Amino acid sequence: MKKFITFGLASVIGASGLFIPFTYEANAQNFEQKKQELDSKQSEVSKNLQKKKEELSKLEAKQEALALKLKDIDEKALKTSDQIEEKQKENEKTKKEIKALKKEIADTEKRIEDRNKFLKKRVRALQESGGSTQYIDVLLGAKSFSDFISRAGAVSTLINADSEIIKEQEKDKAELQKSENELNTKLENVQTTLAKLETLQTDLNKQLDEKDKLFKQVKKQKGSAFSEISELNSEANSIASEKDATIAAQKQAEKQAREAAQKAKEEKAQRQQQRQATVQEEDNSSTNDSSPSSNNSGSSNNNNSNNNSNNNSSSPSKKPSSGGGSPVSSNVGGIEGAISTGSTIVGQSPYKWGGGRSQSDIDARRFDCSSFVRWAFAAAGINLGPVGGTTTDTLVGKGRAVSASDMKRGDIVFFDTYKVNGHVGIYLGNGTFLNDNSSRGVSVDSMSNVYWKKAFKGVVRRVVE
Repeated sequence: MKKFITFGLASVIGASGLFIPFTYEANAQNFEQKKQELDSKQSEVSKNLQKKKEELSKLEAKQEALALKLKDIDEKALKTSDQIEEKQKENEKTKKEIKALKKEIADTEKRIEDRNKFLKKRVRALQESGGSTQYIDVLLGAKSFSDFISRAGAVSTLINADSEIIKEQEKDKAELQKSENELNTKLENVQTTLAKLETLQTDLNKQLDEKDKLFKQVKKQKGSAFSEISELNSEANSIASEKDATIAAQKQAEKQAREAAQKAKEEKAQRQQQRQATVQEEDNSSTNDSSPSSNNSGSSNNNNSNNNSNNNSSSPSKKPSSGGGSPVSSNVGGIEGAISTGSTIVGQSPYKWGGGRSQSDIDARRFDCSSFVRWAFAAAGINLGPVGGTTTDTLVGKGRAVSASDMKRGDIVFFDTYKVNGHVGIYLGNGTFLNDNSSRGVSVDSMSNVYWKKAFKGVVRRVVE
């Protein structure tokens, strides 16, 4: 571009005024052609940029929908895990009941066996004494009518006792059979439900893995779209800068052409004045027959041309600082204070997605996992962030990182649920933690639970020393 302008100026200055319009017109045509080319490129880039922005908008909507779906599946997986844990406990309890019943059955069978021996012995005695004559002898041996009635009652009692023994024996057998059948049915139902829950959990885990892969794929596509948009923006800025430079160069060329034309015009006028002065001098010389010296001085006007340039500057976008976490609090008593405060609402605080970020929610004890942790520590005088702006993403930057093998009571632990570090709780020690989850609200859970064990990736932050 600079070589072209220099050539144009040389043509203007080195030639007579007659060539100036022709040279400027050629330059103007080239400038207009260049601007048209840049306008065409700018239009094409703008179309591509709009297309990419629409694509990015769709990807963001898709990612948001996937995040909600992941959250929903994750909540189902957590509830299923809790149900499995309950059914496992019920299964163990039923097995213990069956074991106790078997002991009772064994004891009852022994009693039945003893009764059978007793009845056999009585029958044998009756047979040896000639049937039922023993009872008749007892009645005939009465000394009075009242004695007879008394003896008859005694005999009746003995006969009834034998009958009651037989009835009791049959009743025990029936009850044992009924209890055994009920327990076996209960155990079968528990194990069937447990098997269904385990199958459901396997299916949910599979869905989570599939959705997670799709989520990461969309995230990668978003990253590519961002990069392409950034490149298109850079290209658009470059074209705009080139267009501004072309317009500036065109204006500069126009100005220089005007200045050159003006200078040529002034030089022509000056030459005419010089010729007129020379003619006048010759006339005077011929009239006076003398050749007086005359000093003619020409005046020249110097025009200074100013070069204007447009500087385009762009300020780089500010990147977020990646600090190593906020200082660790030295409020040692705050650990027990936070745990004590949080424990007061175990089983009494329902989970609310996005809750705990208004005074009405806090008063009603409606939290989600991150707002619950913030509230518990805040009650103990430890600030982990603002009421409305504390999330798992902000909490994971608090305090300092410690390894899972070194974590202690009061550390905050993170779990990869519907997203990386999607859930947070307060570690209590002995493999348990205090948290607010979508299944049971504020509760104390075991990190060895199949759901939490899978979701824990070893991310631990110590916010109090």
